[in-house]
Amino acid sequence: MSHRYGITIFMKHEQKFASAGGLARPAGDLEQLSNGRHSDAGELIRSALGELQQVRIAPMSEAAAGEALGLLSRAQSVITSLMHDVTRSVVDSNPDANPAEILRQGARLPIRESNRIAKVARQLSGMPKVRERLATGDITPNHANTLANAAERVSPEAVEEDDRLLDTATQLLPDTFDRHAREWSQKKLIEQGLDPLQRQRRAREAKMWVERETGLGVLMAKLPRPQYEILRQAVDQRYMHLLRQDSADGQDPHAVCTPKQRLLDAVYELITDRDTNTGQPIKETAGIKAKAATRLVITAPIGAVDGTDPGSQVKMVGVGPVPRKILETLTPDTELAGMVFDRAGRPLWLGRSQRLGNAAQRLAVAVRDGGCFECGAPMHRCELHHMREWGRDQGPTDIDNLVAVCRRHHKWLEDQNLVVRRTAEGYRTRPREGPAP
Repeated sequence: MSHRYGITIFMKHEQKFASAGGLARPAGDLEQLSNGRHSDAGELIRSALGELQQVRIAPMSEAAAGEALGLLSRAQSVITSLMHDVTRSVVDSNPDANPAEILRQGARLPIRESNRIAKVARQLSGMPKVRERLATGDITPNHANTLANAAERVSPEAVEEDDRLLDTATQLLPDTFDRHAREWSQKKLIEQGLDPLQRQRRAREAKMWVERETGLGVLMAKLPRPQYEILRQAVDQRYMHLLRQDSADGQDPHAVCTPKQRLLDAVYELITDRDTNTGQPIKETAGIKAKAATRLVITAPIGAVDGTDPGSQVKMVGVGPVPRKILETLTPDTELAGMVFDRAGRPLWLGRSQRLGNAAQRLAVAVRDGGCFECGAPMHRCELHHMREWGRDQGPTDIDNLVAVCRRHHKWLEDQNLVVRRTAEGYRTRPREGPAP
């Protein structure tokens, strides 16, 4: 019996095990299985499964739990990689086989999960570097899925050849990497002379139907990202108006309606300018008020604006890289703002003279962070958080001390007594030293 990372492991055949990256596993056998050299894969899997089933969890510290979960995550990556290998092996021997159905029946997976794993397995067949990183546990199945989606949007060759993209996958959490990979895909498509926004415009659609079972009317719409961001801001603005109404007089807003119901009410009122409950016209037109609250931010170097550097990159906050010709669609009433990205722009460094960030700082943070540092929520849902806190740390209201954070994660930072720090790999949180006030 051995104790490691707080996990009690009973091993009958300890001599068969070797250490690989901190993860105990059968020496040699799993390598043969992953390379397709073992004569009886089922026998080896049963043996490895038997060893895993002997693991018993003992009380452990949070740090030990984090390390143990990291090892289990690597094991999950290895297992997913082997599932890919198994499905590819069947298809190689029988080209008419349906890999998704094999996964659904053999692994007892839901249809959606079976289709996802089969798609990733198919894409990874042309990306040996990605396949190797998954097989060694350096990336998670979610990272592999993101890379497969990037390969589908651009090409497997482009993903495989970009070592920086693959290294980033090993450094970022899955949600953050997903946003990074989407931006990478947009940039690559633009470099290839393709217009992702034009593709989205051609793919836009809406459907309306009535469900036979419930009699409910259903509205489904797909929008290009710039139009979607404008719509989302308008809906969010109306949603918050309804939320304040529902929580008036101290009542529980969720007792009035659910968040999904309130979202539907916001969309309906914006489209019709009629109250959802009474059907009466809204006195102050909801659509006009919401329109005034929407804002898209496009960042472009001066060379892209005046045409002196047509190859420079243009970005839309919340969307990512966009074709330069989007600047040609700006209307005469579009508000333009210059921005200086150094300390010469003193309004961005307010020191201790002011607690709340100003409009210029909010715009600068939107350009830099793009949204909540933790979940990527859009900037209009975010607040400016002092990384060195205003009260506890006497932190200044300076641009390099502010970070975008949504309301939910702002409360999370307070409840968990966490601090945010900026690193070369992005933002990181850690427990604050000392008790909460």
